[in-house]
Order: sequence, then C-alpha cells, then structure tokens
Amino acid sequence: MTRLPDFLIIGAARAGTTALHSYLRQAPDVFMPDAKEPNFFAYEGQTLAVKGPGAGFINNSLTRLEDYAALFAGAPDGAICGEASPLYLYEPTAPGNIHRHIPDARLVAILRNPVEQAFSHFLYASRLSVETLDSFTDALGREAERRAQGWQPLFGYSAFPRYGEQLARYFALFPREQFLIRTYDEFEQSPESVVTDILAFIGADARFVPDMSQRLNAGAVPKSRIIQDFLMKPNPVTGAVGLVVPERTRRRIRDWLAKFNETSGTSMPPAARAILHERLDEDIRRLEDLIGRDLSAWRRPETVRS
Repeated sequence: MTRLPDFLIIGAARAGTTALHSYLRQAPDVFMPDAKEPNFFAYEGQTLAVKGPGAGFINNSLTRLEDYAALFAGAPDGAICGEASPLYLYEPTAPGNIHRHIPDARLVAILRNPVEQAFSHFLYASRLSVETLDSFTDALGREAERRAQGWQPLFGYSAFPRYGEQLARYFALFPREQFLIRTYDEFEQSPESVVTDILAFIGADARFVPDMSQRLNAGAVPKSRIIQDFLMKPNPVTGAVGLVVPERTRRRIRDWLAKFNETSGTSMPPAARAILHERLDEDIRRLEDLIGRDLSAWRRPETVRS
C-alpha cells in the first residue's frame, strides 16, 4: 500500500519552516523524511526546466508519485507522516494535487509579515550567492523580467508572500478545520507553544518537547561576494572536496565557514519597503478577512483601518 503524508507544512517560505521541520521530526510518533522540500505536490507530473541562478532547487523536485511515496516507505507502523515544502503555498497547482491524493491531510501554515518575508528571501538568496544584485530595490524592479525569462519562483520576491491569494485557493477545496495557521511572530516568541499546538493538531503526543537550542536557516548578507561565491558555487576546489566528503557533511562545513563572511542586522531600504507595501497591502487586507485576524501591523500606517 502506498504511504503518503498525514500532514503537510505548506509554508510560508522564510517563516521558520526549516526549524519547524527539525523540531517536529524529533517527536517519537512523527516521521518526516530527512530531505525537506521535495515539492512533489507543486510540480507533480511536470517536466521541469527552470532557468537562471539556483534553478537546480526547482528542477530537482520530485515529480513522480512513486518517488515521493518512497520517502515514507520506511515510516514505522502507526507513525504520523509529514513533510515541509513552502512552495505548496505559492504554487497554484499544489492545492488541487494535494486534494486529489490526500484530501484529509492536516495543513499547517506559518505566515510572516510579507514585507519582511520578501526582504528575508532576498538576504537568503544573497547568502547562497544565487541573487546577483546587491540592491534589494533593484531586485524588486527586475522581478517581472526575471520571472518572464523563466527564472525560479524565489526571484518573485513580492509574489511569494501573497498569502491572501494563496490561502483562498486552499479554502476553496478544504474545510477550515484542516488548517492550523500561526504567525512567524508567534513562532519566534514562543516556539514551544506553536510546536505543541501543531503536535496536538496532527494527532501526535503534544507533551513532547524537542531540542530547540539550534537556530536554523537564518538570513545574512555576505561581507565579500567573492568569498561567498567561492563557498556556495561549484568550483574545482569544492568539487574535489565533494569526491571524498559526503554532501551533508560538506554542506555543514560550507555553512560554518560562510558564517565568518556574513553580517546580520541589515535594514531594508525605504524605497524597497514602499514598493512592497504598494504591491502587498491589498492582499494583506484580503488575508485579514480570510482568517479573521487583525494584521494591521503588517500594513503601512496610512492603510490601517480605523
């Protein structure tokens, strides 16, 4: 019998999903594959040929059901299976694919202030030497052009966090009781409470407390693009290391070295913030109506309802 997930973390990107994946899979009654973001429901049955920097992340997604099901073949009997792929919130085809295969799945979404999420995505892309522009404002200006050229969704910085539009697609197919929605602020302030809520929501033992001592997948800006490119992009030295060092170990060493070339605390340019508010404020209003929450703190002051 084909085993598929009982729950999915559908997003949002840059909203703690890597940490959440790490915490939940520690639970003894939960099974999650080692590899995060298989992206199966986003690209099922597609022939992927995304262009531009970092295209491999999309092109290496699982698109065949048998390959996806193999991720859960080793789950112990009685385990609650799940996985985390933030592209499920973004890609329009994902809700329908999920509904067709696992209509009763529990769906978890952590939503981050979309203006801050967009900037975090830019910092993350810069850290990985995927983003070639130093200016976030310039990157926002090039967004439509890059997507028209077939670049991967990452470069749609202001398209990724349109949660109102995205959740509306899910709510058209699934009953609301199948969703647990929390904010990134809530997760940052009390990760234990959010994890407890999720464990209870998916039917796991909510008394379990995972090790949360390690902060995962934080964004930062490289001090030197040359050094960052050497660490992150293929070259003869890293290629030779790859012949003798396992990929997981190699990535840990790479990320450890990269920390010495990174600086945090970079602020968003005011021009970029203004662009994002112009593009996103109306969708934030739509999200407020969808989930029944006051998100006025996410909107610029002049658009806050009285």
